[in-house]
Amino acid sequence: MSKLNRGSSRGFTMVELILVIAVAGILAAVAVPRMMGRTGFDTRGFADQLSATVRFAQKLAIAQRTDVFVRLTAGDATLCYDAACATPAPGPGGEKPYTIAAPGGVAIASPLAVLAFDAGGRPNTAAQLDILVNGSGTHHVLVEHETGYVHD
Repeated sequence: MSKLNRGSSRGFTMVELILVIAVAGILAAVAVPRMMGRTGFDTRGFADQLSATVRFAQKLAIAQRTDVFVRLTAGDATLCYDAACATPAPGPGGEKPYTIAAPGGVAIASPLAVLAFDAGGRPNTAAQLDILVNGSGTHHVLVEHETGYVHD
């Protein structure tokens, strides 16, 4: 018959359990707000999406040999075939109208309400256009005057 040795089968003490719970609570209080704060990712992601949309508008103008307009508001960007956006232009997947909306906490700041590309892909700007995407930080979408090259 085996004899039970209560001294060798020990569990956690109450102090150890409280200490582990306290450390887990402190980590949760520090880590959760960082994981929940997505505006930095949203701002950068929308800046990339806006850059791709403006680049697509330029390529669409060249491919279809017609003017293509990008209407810019604080909350979205829309592709059109006219400055008033009465005739929507298709997006990369053929969707009409093609509009990208800024996520919450992110806004577009542009000196132009409507950016136009002519049939040669040149923009209607007198100098380099700097479209700002503001959110958690500021990201730039730049459109070169002579070539229409879009970059950040």
